[in-house]
Amino acid sequence: MDSPPPPPLPLPTPQYEHVFLPVTVCSITTTGGSGHGILCTLKNAPCVLTPCHVLCGESSVGDFQPENVAAFVRAPPGSEGLDTQVELKMRPDVFFAHSPPPPDGRPPDVNRMDYVVVAVEVVGGDSRRDDTNANVSEQKAKQKLLSKALFTRALEDARPVHSLEGGDEVHFGVVSTSTEGNENKNNESVSVTTWRRGFVTSAHSKHSNIQNVQSADKKITSLVSIRYDARTVPGESGGAVCSVAKRGIGELPKDFVSRKAKGNAKRGTGALLAMHRAGLPGEDGEGVLVSEIFKDIRETLATRNVRVAAKGGNTAVACLELNRIPGESRGTRSRAAAAAAEVVAKQPYESVAAMAAIAEKGGYVPSGADRALSACDALEQCMCAWSGFDPKSSRLAHAICHALGALARARMKPAKGGEEGNTCVRAIADQHYQNQAVREKAEWAARMRRALQLK
Repeated sequence: MDSPPPPPLPLPTPQYEHVFLPVTVCSITTTGGSGHGILCTLKNAPCVLTPCHVLCGESSVGDFQPENVAAFVRAPPGSEGLDTQVELKMRPDVFFAHSPPPPDGRPPDVNRMDYVVVAVEVVGGDSRRDDTNANVSEQKAKQKLLSKALFTRALEDARPVHSLEGGDEVHFGVVSTSTEGNENKNNESVSVTTWRRGFVTSAHSKHSNIQNVQSADKKITSLVSIRYDARTVPGESGGAVCSVAKRGIGELPKDFVSRKAKGNAKRGTGALLAMHRAGLPGEDGEGVLVSEIFKDIRETLATRNVRVAAKGGNTAVACLELNRIPGESRGTRSRAAAAAAEVVAKQPYESVAAMAAIAEKGGYVPSGADRALSACDALEQCMCAWSGFDPKSSRLAHAICHALGALARARMKPAKGGEEGNTCVRAIADQHYQNQAVREKAEWAARMRRALQLK
């Protein structure tokens, strides 16, 4: 039987905690196990970032029950009149975004990043709780201050650490129990965040050897996660991985603090890098980059905006999404583009009119014959560009074939003849030949386009 890993060595307080507010890590207990979560804000709303496999366990995300989850965090120092342990209530009805975990033995990728961001609210913390009306406002004011003190990190501040290199030092923070410094009469153990030193063993890079890597999966994976040699044990998933502030040669502590306080967008500045996913004993730790998680959340929000706007009769949002340069701002993700292509398939006339207005930067006016042909051609070019950007996505391929066939069925003939759209349909049929749904949709789109005599 393998012996358990040795306990972590005691380390001094990380230097970056003297410069930036420390990341707050909470403990999470579910019916299927336990883990950790990172307290953060999204659009000024308090949220918890935690691995999907911790919060949902073996059940699907649709079966997530917030009442079966208990989350606690330690009150910050100096919080007078507050309990040591503060309870957090999950509010998926306010906000909930997720990405499922990858299969066992595989690293995270852009479609399976293994995270959940869920809104929370502070429901505990006042040790002198009183339900009388005289103290209600006072309790709410204290909970508001407590929430502000706990949720200090904004996901919007996540930056890609392109200069992160192998050998860089990081600190890995998890919640542990301790009795030191506890002033409770019963000397009960309280939760504290402990930090352990680690060094990056495999980091992502801005270029990530794209020219030397033939597999698109490997290229995508290198942009999502990092690996480090911090010791991990089961149940530590969801911890915070932070970079370490580095003092320059001959730099005095005062100058060091002044320099680092001006910004945290450079290498080694104490920024929150990743959300930890506990590895097997004896193996390196694995962290999903927070900057990539934020990109994925933006893609989720964009997908929702496209569908909500389409339900209200506004197809311009879908056209604007297709008109984006693929991968320019949200990384290697195409879910919003797939949703936009479905809008074009369901509302081809409205989409062509909206695209014509976008091309001319004008208002919503009925499009004439020439404007309609040009707008239809622009839509097809945009969808073909997205298909070439992410050729392996079956969801995107199915949506684009549906849209190209629907435009032809609506008698929308592109100004340039539609040869680019025909080539795109044939390429999708060849690439996804083993996917029956995509293949049948491509064959249907080809019949519709032949009926319109698109050559």
